[in-house]
Amino acid sequence: LIEEYGREALATAFVAERASEALSRVVESALEDPGLPGGATLGAVRAAMAGGLIARLVGAGAIDEDDDSALLGEIDELIRRYGERAPAETFIRLE
Repeated sequence: LIEEYGREALATAFVAERASEALSRVVESALEDPGLPGGATLGAVRAAMAGGLIARLVGAGAIDEDDDSALLGEIDELIRRYGERAPAETFIRLE
């Protein structure tokens, strides 16, 4: 990498950003929703979260009720870094 990008390249440029396990569940659920407005972007997932997706997942036991504000903060940070039009699927944590 040093030969290709030089000694001054930032290490953060080579790290893949991933969503937490809980946010990955939210994104996967949003991707399965055929009515997702605007396609599978971070902005569309954020809109679905604000529109009740988190409440439905809490009710189904898929995520913890206490994760609500943390999940919104996490997706807001991804949107800040990558923009609302970034494909949400890119950030799913595969485990």
